Amino acid sequence: MKKFNLEQFIYNILETKRKSQLVYLITLILFILSIATFPTKIVKAKMLPGKDSDTFSIYVDLKDGSSISQTKEVTSCITNELKNIDLITSISVFLGEGQPLDFAGMVKGSALKSDENQAEIMVNIKKADYRDIYSYNLVSSLRANVQNKCSLHEANIKFIELPAGPPVLASIVAEIYGGDSFESQRNFALKIEKILKNQKSLVDVDILATKPFYKYSLKLDSTKVAKSFVSLAQVKNILYLAFEGMEIGYVNEASAENQIPLYLRLDDSKLLETNSIENLKDKLSMLKIINKNGDMISISEFVKIEKILKKPTITSKNLENMINVIAETDKESQIYPLLDAREEMLNSLLDNYIITKTNMLNLEFKDKNTNEIFKLVWDGELKVTIDTFIDLGGAFIIALILIFFLMVIYYKSFSLSGGIVLSSFISIIGVIFAHFIMDIFTSDTFYLTATSLIGFIGLIGINSRNSTLIIDFSKQLIVEENMEINKAIAQATATRSKPIILTVLTMVFASSLLATDAIFGGLGVALIGGTLISYIVSMFFVPVIIKESIKDIL
Repeated sequence: MKKFNLEQFIYNILETKRKSQLVYLITLILFILSIATFPTKIVKAKMLPGKDSDTFSIYVDLKDGSSISQTKEVTSCITNELKNIDLITSISVFLGEGQPLDFAGMVKGSALKSDENQAEIMVNIKKADYRDIYSYNLVSSLRANVQNKCSLHEANIKFIELPAGPPVLASIVAEIYGGDSFESQRNFALKIEKILKNQKSLVDVDILATKPFYKYSLKLDSTKVAKSFVSLAQVKNILYLAFEGMEIGYVNEASAENQIPLYLRLDDSKLLETNSIENLKDKLSMLKIINKNGDMISISEFVKIEKILKKPTITSKNLENMINVIAETDKESQIYPLLDAREEMLNSLLDNYIITKTNMLNLEFKDKNTNEIFKLVWDGELKVTIDTFIDLGGAFIIALILIFFLMVIYYKSFSLSGGIVLSSFISIIGVIFAHFIMDIFTSDTFYLTATSLIGFIGLIGINSRNSTLIIDFSKQLIVEENMEINKAIAQATATRSKPIILTVLTMVFASSLLATDAIFGGLGVALIGGTLISYIVSMFFVPVIIKESIKDIL
């Protein structure tokens, strides 16, 4: 069997114009195929993959005006569904408040939870070594069942995972600005919410805007209380005990970390059965109090009932009133469902609004009937993703420009420097195809992430070094040994193939330790794929692209 001669193989390519053109054609086809994986969604991009953690939270938001007993009913349903899951070790429920504050909770608004219709549930699961499922896959499997069974009293139940990167309000945040009133702004937000709910990969869609509702306010007639020889504090305490309850003392236990409060409230028969003013009057008439003369007096004698409208809470950003519509992605990158939702907005709202595309993916809507203008600005993890990819893309372009001018200074040839930079850029083929291969062998989608781009930027220097090794050795052979150009390039390439492949294998073996990491897997795979393709580029593409321009440096 004839031994393969790399030097002769490369020399034949350089000597034959058709073979050289074939190298260009194959490289172009591979480049086009690699880039085409993005619009076809064969390879998907995302800021960072999901983080596998040992805990997650559940936010519970009932409709405005709901009582804490209704909130407790929802949280009890959720805990009953979760406590039978073997992977869950403990559950903590915080009614009318958020869990102990951390940075992620501060950004997501956990610290702002203080109403009776709000609650947060903290769920701890087994450590990663004792389970065979990632936490984000576990959350995805639990979400639908819990929401279907426990969305009582119009409750909105959201599963909140620890962020892999910078904490944000949600994966996708649509900020709604404009409108002549809060009501019109909220009505427009409802239309955006409906469109987001139509996207299959979006879950936990919610509008962060309270809705105006009526409530009953009890006003005490202090003059009538005083004339009836009754203590005003005593009347207030009876009302609190009847409807809200109050702490009357504490119990100290040696095994308890904190004091245990004693909470007293009259039995549930004292709670309102309906929200009618007649029912409230009946309950007040049932509450009796004894004055100093021993007379039994109904509490209703001292109370005036007023029906008042609870105004909505106004949210603003940069001194502009706005409403947030949020959504989470279910094991999917943010950009793809957003593009689908944005396309649906452009089609479904076109009859009622004049739609203008503003900067990036943002939109502006002008109502054809009222002339109200609404602005939709995308935020959340999606914006972090876009900003990160833009910044890293800019860094990549700057790196290419700097390397180009460095090569120009060193070789004093624009064409040769351009060939070096082009050969370095072509390593993106290996980066993309490596992600495609990893996606085949992994159970979850293997995204091209921000760390993947960092790996690609790092490859530029390695690939440029491989090219300079071949160029410098070729120049040496031509000048010192008076060797013919094609022969010198072929011999230089074949000679340098061993140190180049050793560098490549070292990089591959070292990067393989990162390839399976949840966060830095993209970096490892990018380095592996990029260095492997860079070897092929160095052996075949670089010799072809420098054979004409190397004359400039002789």
